[in-house]
Amino acid sequence: MKKDSKNLIELLKYYKKYKFLSIGVIILSLAYAGISLLSPIYEGKMLGFFEDFDKTNIIKIALFLLILRIIIEIVTNLWSRVVLKLNGKVNFDLKRDMLESLTNFEVKNFDNTNSGIFISRLNKDTTELSELFDYITDDLSGIILNVSFIVYVLYLNAYLGIFLILNIILVYMLTSKKLFYYKRVKKDYKEKDEKTVGLYTDIIRGIREIKNLNLKEIVLKETNAKQLETIKAEIKTTHTRRTWNRWIAVFQHILDFIFVLLSIHFIMNNTLQVSSFLIIFLYKNKVLNLINYISEIREKLADGKVSSSRVFDIITYKSFVKENFGTLKVNNIKGNIEFKNVDFQYNSNKLFENLNFKIEPNKMIAIVGKSGEGKSTILKLISKGYSVDSGKVLIDNYNINDLSEKTIKDNISIVSQSPYIFNLSIKDNIKLANPDTTDEEIIDVCKKAQIHDVIESMEDGYDTLVGENGVILSGGQKQRIAIARALIKKSKIILLDEATSSLDNSNQEKIKNVIKELSKDHTVIIVAHRLSTIVDADNIFVVDKHKICASGTHIELMNNCEEYKNLYEIEE
Repeated sequence: MKKDSKNLIELLKYYKKYKFLSIGVIILSLAYAGISLLSPIYEGKMLGFFEDFDKTNIIKIALFLLILRIIIEIVTNLWSRVVLKLNGKVNFDLKRDMLESLTNFEVKNFDNTNSGIFISRLNKDTTELSELFDYITDDLSGIILNVSFIVYVLYLNAYLGIFLILNIILVYMLTSKKLFYYKRVKKDYKEKDEKTVGLYTDIIRGIREIKNLNLKEIVLKETNAKQLETIKAEIKTTHTRRTWNRWIAVFQHILDFIFVLLSIHFIMNNTLQVSSFLIIFLYKNKVLNLINYISEIREKLADGKVSSSRVFDIITYKSFVKENFGTLKVNNIKGNIEFKNVDFQYNSNKLFENLNFKIEPNKMIAIVGKSGEGKSTILKLISKGYSVDSGKVLIDNYNINDLSEKTIKDNISIVSQSPYIFNLSIKDNIKLANPDTTDEEIIDVCKKAQIHDVIESMEDGYDTLVGENGVILSGGQKQRIAIARALIKKSKIILLDEATSSLDNSNQEKIKNVIKELSKDHTVIIVAHRLSTIVDADNIFVVDKHKICASGTHIELMNNCEEYKNLYEIEE
């Protein structure tokens, strides 16, 4: 509970940033409440003049009420404009800070968490939080207005005023009970909805695999089950709220009947004017909205606590691991890499223990082994996608933990097995890695990556829009564009994680030559499943049982390493 409250306090900092807008919303809310209170007072006076049919005063008050309502509409419109502007700014800031935090996450966060969770929090929860101030100030103005009217009723008739207060207290107790049950079912619904969104995301991203593997029936069965759970939770949430509202409404009807009986008694005893009774009765139900306003604030705060927890867990890294970089800036990285007594566990499973090896600069290095041995993990440790539990990863004898983010990111490029291609043009996709690059440089790296001719054959050439995740491109084309993107970055260390797996034999051979040429000026490290792609490597590390069991050239390992020989022969 304290944690949730702290998150809401953290949210206030975002509104404090726009204090003039926030103060403006509060002032306009108070102005609305104050001006609106004049309506029932003067309507009561007008009804009193109707009893004597004082035409002159009736017209005066009617004109006054007309002007008053126009002013109310103007104030309401101003409030709406200011609050929308404030909401937009807070929403922008929350999304910006969330995205910034997400880009600072260690890779393991994305490995262990469904992306739908991040999408849900980024869209739904930030919107709910940015609108929280809107709802609360609106409800607070309603509370102020209705409390003021209760004071007015006490002035007209103390007994009716007291009854009205008791009415509010009784109904409030019922709504508190409603809120208790509502919070429980709402939390359950949010959790189920988050999982469903995550599943939808997976389906959309993996639609090709679903079609290729004929997984339609299996996927639909699982999706329908999750969706059904979410719908049931949503129905339960809505039903809980509506059922309680109906029973509260029935109870209120009973109280209304008692109120009428009391009013008749006071009118007959000449302690209450008919005009006053009519005003009280007409506005009584509005006054009872005080309960709704209070309940809505409590509901919104309850929702806000849930949403703020989910949002600030990301922004403040409470439930996630942040990339931690040093401050040391190093120019002219040569590309020496060394693992010293490195221990690393993944999801509580020890993956490496006392891992030691060295990589010389300007070499083509390969890392091979069976699936699950941690080959790709080594690349992530080099790029600081993961952090070691103990030991050191050294680059040019500098502890990677001491190096600045810029030093690491500028000098290390990664090409994965399934690189993400953004919904941009081919040129802009490549240019992302180096915004200052020229068109000539882009063409040059594309030629090196053996993708230039393919791009030129497209109708719009380098300006071709590729769609979401490069939907118009084949797997091999995506990888070659990703290689071009890595080359344009001009990093000293290039990591290739199964980066040639989707290439045909012809292009694979071409890329092999490119990689070999690159290794003259770069440290190139390849994780390869197809050993035929790395036979020309200057040094090959063999990983077995989560240790480096051997290293050497292809010929040396074929003669001296049974594990490597078996891997090579299996491929053949």
